[in-house]
Amino acid sequence: MKRMIPLSLLAAILSGCNMHGDLLPFLGKWKGKYEVKSIVGGGSDKDRVREQLQGFVQVYATNRSYKMEMEGEQETIKIDGTWTIKGNKLTLDPKSVIIDDMGGADVRDPNKKYIPAEDVRDAYGQPLVLTESKDKKALHGLEMTVGKLVGKHEFLKDSF
Repeated sequence: MKRMIPLSLLAAILSGCNMHGDLLPFLGKWKGKYEVKSIVGGGSDKDRVREQLQGFVQVYATNRSYKMEMEGEQETIKIDGTWTIKGNKLTLDPKSVIIDDMGGADVRDPNKKYIPAEDVRDAYGQPLVLTESKDKKALHGLEMTVGKLVGKHEFLKDSF
């Protein structure tokens, strides 16, 4: 007859082996946006919506790395870096910020919103702190400026 380990004992053993359980809630793909709350110098509600950046952050256990991609009407921002956690705060430390401005100033559509590359580099070249929600399904950023835009990041857990 086979000896069976009680399920509760097996769970206790396995949980004791997980020395990095505090990392698990942060790992995976988070979809979200940089939501513009105001525009320095003025702007309508429609302008605020059009200036938003949509995208995701993918947090990996491997080398504690992450990839972030955000898109505006005329630019795509790709960021690679490393991360740390302290309590319920995830800090993203960028190592590389690449901006694809869809062909540059010569082909830019004057009817679409564009965030200058230097403003993007200044903002996304700094560490970004995201706070985990109590239900562990969202990450909320602190208010930050991207050029003349004032807003914050909001991400929802998409997948592990």
